[in-house]
Amino acid sequence: MDARALTQAAHRALPPLEGEVRVPGLRRPVEVLRDGWGVPHVYAEDQDDLWFAQGFLAASERLFQLDVGARLATGRLSELFGDLTLPLDRFIRTVGWARIGRRLAGGWDERSRRMAAAFSAGQRAWLPAMPAPPPEYAVLDVDPSLPSPGEADAVAAAMSVFVAWSLSRGWDTDLLRAEVGERLGLDAVRALFPGVDPEPYPVTAGGEHPGRLELLDGAWLPPSGQGSNAWVVAGARSATGMPLLANDPHLATQLPAAWYEVHLVAPGIDVAGVSFPFSPGVIIGHNQRIAWGFTNVEGDTQDLYAERLSPDGTKARHGDTWEPLTVHREEIPVRGRAEPEVLEVAQTRHGPLLDSYTIGIASPQVVEGGITHPYALRWTGQDHGVQPSVILDLDTASDWASFRAALSRWDCPGQNAVYADVDGHIGYQLTGRYPVRHGWDGTMPAPGWDPAYEWDGWIPFEDLPRAFDPPQGFLVTANNRPHDDAYPHLIGKEFLPPFRARRIAQLLAERPTHDRDGFAGIQMDTVSLSVPQVLPGLLSVQPESEDHKTALAMLEAWDGDLAGDSAAAALYQVWCARLAREVLLPHLGEELFTHAYARRQWSNGFLHRALPGLLAFPVAPWWEGAPARDAAVLRALDAALDELAQRFGDRPWRWGGIHRATFASQLAVVPYCAELFTAGSVDMGGDDQTVLQALFEPGVPYSVAVLPSWRQVLDPSDWDASRSVLTLGQSGNPVSPHFKDQLPLWSEGRLHPLPFTRTAVDAATLHRLDIRPG
Repeated sequence: MDARALTQAAHRALPPLEGEVRVPGLRRPVEVLRDGWGVPHVYAEDQDDLWFAQGFLAASERLFQLDVGARLATGRLSELFGDLTLPLDRFIRTVGWARIGRRLAGGWDERSRRMAAAFSAGQRAWLPAMPAPPPEYAVLDVDPSLPSPGEADAVAAAMSVFVAWSLSRGWDTDLLRAEVGERLGLDAVRALFPGVDPEPYPVTAGGEHPGRLELLDGAWLPPSGQGSNAWVVAGARSATGMPLLANDPHLATQLPAAWYEVHLVAPGIDVAGVSFPFSPGVIIGHNQRIAWGFTNVEGDTQDLYAERLSPDGTKARHGDTWEPLTVHREEIPVRGRAEPEVLEVAQTRHGPLLDSYTIGIASPQVVEGGITHPYALRWTGQDHGVQPSVILDLDTASDWASFRAALSRWDCPGQNAVYADVDGHIGYQLTGRYPVRHGWDGTMPAPGWDPAYEWDGWIPFEDLPRAFDPPQGFLVTANNRPHDDAYPHLIGKEFLPPFRARRIAQLLAERPTHDRDGFAGIQMDTVSLSVPQVLPGLLSVQPESEDHKTALAMLEAWDGDLAGDSAAAALYQVWCARLAREVLLPHLGEELFTHAYARRQWSNGFLHRALPGLLAFPVAPWWEGAPARDAAVLRALDAALDELAQRFGDRPWRWGGIHRATFASQLAVVPYCAELFTAGSVDMGGDDQTVLQALFEPGVPYSVAVLPSWRQVLDPSDWDASRSVLTLGQSGNPVSPHFKDQLPLWSEGRLHPLPFTRTAVDAATLHRLDIRPG
């Protein structure tokens, strides 16, 4: 096959947007109105048909994404890609996403089973109705596959487990601390993983009112991963006199978009926003009465337990007894092999014994054999998730009480939820299950043989931080610590730094009232409040050349704005990356350096937390005194200047010139697929600590790995005035007009309308599709 034939295959696979489609399994007609951005507004006569239609539409535009997602979550990628993905399948089978999915689905309530059954039936109904398979199947020479009715619930639950895993924290940092401590000692652990310092936050634990919003003062907190932004203002601070809510969840750069925009209407439900393509309902958005958004809590829901195994490796010590290990036999089909790969996973009372870890974000890799000690993984998500009926209760909530009632069952992954309603109220609620630990804080591997280190239940939902109608008139959450020092429970110790939250608070405080355009502007802000913590230490060195003087003068005049067109931002980021290599690599070695810094998942903690302390206190083992520190800083500066000269030549330096987000399928590595399966590449400002999230992995310089996966600004005064944007578009088909039509808006910080009332939807409709019973 060549590029032309592949393009023709893509055109044949386009789903119908107009006319009538007859589909067996549907009970009554469903009306689908698509606006100019390809967003389906789905009108059904009952909720079963609504979920069926949502599944049908998701499959029609995202079939390959659904297929690959199901295989990923169940450790079956090697069915498609052979030995290439076998390490990842082995890791997923070891952690046990599919086993967890089967267990969780077995505990779903009847409403969840009914929703999931209708949704998966709609997905399967697309297979005989589709005009042709998506073009990816021609490249791989395979047929589409979706779970059978008997498997659908467990696979859907496993896909939710995968999402929960990607948003859960704890075990990898525990492992890193243990590795650094074993190699360099506890002083090195303290330097690279500083403790949590106290800082007031906008919500007070367990009360119906917040404390003072003092985000602009206090000490810094250590980072731990990706995150999101969300904030809400009350009517007194809004140009409309009603609340206004903004949210931009941050996820890995990917194609197609992670989210699917949809508007769902049936008796008892009228909700719009985004869903995951594999899940019924709307995850983030608004209904007729309330609006909401989410950010990740960053709580510690994972622990590593160091186990004592018997000499024959079949038992683990716990207290005074030896407990037999549970062994799971996993058979992994591998393309090109006659026989499956057989994996035996040993599990203690705490969870599976791990021998591998992952590095990287956009293109993760498994380091097999990287764990040499017998560590077992305990994770909240092994026992708890979010079943479909929770999403339904959220989508149909009508006030603060029913909103919180829905969130009380949102168990894993934990989320910070912000809220606004048409009665003028705003609120915040932390969700999720967090283990109760007695006498230890979960920051290092625990002795699995000692019963004192067992989890003892969960923090009660009523004790989780919340706020309602705060006197300051706004609430901000950006993965920062959600409570003050008086909070009696341990949610975690590795919340993200407060820089994004503080910057949002600054911008909200600068104006007495705010409007939708102003909120969209805040979402694109690239001023870093981390820079003032790092830059003075860099500028304290004495220049030894004219190039040094020129570089230092540039940074002295810089305002800390990581704008895409900033030369100073480019110099700062490249210098810091070079300095990290100068400092860490000799002490950590290549493998640990890659794990802890170059390709660490969801974090650039060295820059934002560790480096200021290392510059201020030049002590062993990092460097012996100030002269050695300054020499290392200048060597890193020279290396940065050389790198920038090589990258830019005679052209002016620009941070966005090397800091780019590229949206491409994994299949784009195939030469004749490259053009078709690449949606585009855009310059970006910012980094992981600016409101405009743009985290990069230092080991993959300086490609953006995490970014705002969706932006919304919701207006309860007039739902039709709400706005949103995806990274790319609704469709996964590369020849669809909605494959990447939102990318120009997203890259420029613009949003498209979200029509909600039937009048507004009719006015915005470009295509009408009637789905009728077959």
